[in-house]
Amino acid sequence: MTKTDEKWVERIRQWKESGRTAEEFTLGKPYKASTLKWRAADLRRQAAGSSRYGKARASATPIRMARVVSRGRASVAVPSVGLVVEMSGARISLSRGFDAELLADVVRVLAAQVTR
Repeated sequence: MTKTDEKWVERIRQWKESGRTAEEFTLGKPYKASTLKWRAADLRRQAAGSSRYGKARASATPIRMARVVSRGRASVAVPSVGLVVEMSGARISLSRGFDAELLADVVRVLAAQVTR
């Protein structure tokens, strides 16, 4: 954990113990309520095994197969898809702005199915 993370852990602890809303707690502080809430959510994600920006942390379970096919080479024409991911017999079509956390969750579930 970085020193910045440690600082935010302490701020979040103080906020939770105060019993106040984020908006009330941050009055007069050098940071906004939205930043406090985002940091709390981000630290929860890190503790759960994924990091900022939806990138999954390294897993003890390796993924056996993951093939990425660009839009121009996909075997089935899917309109307005930026990327097609085929894994464990599943085809996932992604477009710009997709939910990276959701994709990471789906990949973990598919990987678990392969290892069973």
